[in-house]
Amino acid sequence: MKKIVIIPARLKSERLSGKPLKLILNKPMINWTFEAARGSSADEVKIATDSKKIFDNFSKGDAFITDSNHLSGTDRTFEVANMLKLEDHDIVINLQGDEPFIDPLDLDNLFKIMQKDKVQMATLYSKLSKKEELDNENVVKIQVEKNLAKRFFRKTVFRNNIFIHQGVYAFKFKTLRDFVSWKPSKNEKKHKLEQLRAMDNGIKINAIRSVSKIHIGVDTKEDLIEANEIAKKYLK
Repeated sequence: MKKIVIIPARLKSERLSGKPLKLILNKPMINWTFEAARGSSADEVKIATDSKKIFDNFSKGDAFITDSNHLSGTDRTFEVANMLKLEDHDIVINLQGDEPFIDPLDLDNLFKIMQKDKVQMATLYSKLSKKEELDNENVVKIQVEKNLAKRFFRKTVFRNNIFIHQGVYAFKFKTLRDFVSWKPSKNEKKHKLEQLRAMDNGIKINAIRSVSKIHIGVDTKEDLIEANEIAKKYLK
């Protein structure tokens, strides 16, 4: 059973142009994420990108150029996973390139649960830090019951067992292959949440509490400033 981390990264971003190559303490953000993943027990860590600038930022064999027409990072992840000639039971983690401070132990915990035969897909969550996050549609929430994702929300009136969803996904390779073959579901399109496609097709998503001390997805200039301040304070 192989353990693979694939980091999809595209240069264009609506809110922060050139995001993967933006600097955090003089190092591109995508490199922070890559190095964090390399600190896990993964057998291989690969970058999946449609950008030659991002591709050229890595050593030979660490990055792959992918189709520029992909609609999502999951599609980009699958293209590279498919190149690696994986077996159905091999594990693929889709780690977003704007997660520079993820703890490698989070990835190891995903690998551990994914080794169970019946587990097809898993993700991470963290506790709510502010009540305002419940109403913030840019913050995706997850309702967890018995270590399974019951619902995903952008805005919710629910209060019990609600957490912040951390957009890191682990798949058995067969599940990933099936996922990208399915058309986007009605719920997925309505809520703009890709994971609902899996649930609408009968996939149970295991949910693990994140152990990372810092949770920040860098999507805006303000996020980038905050990331640099965090790096200066805690990680220099």
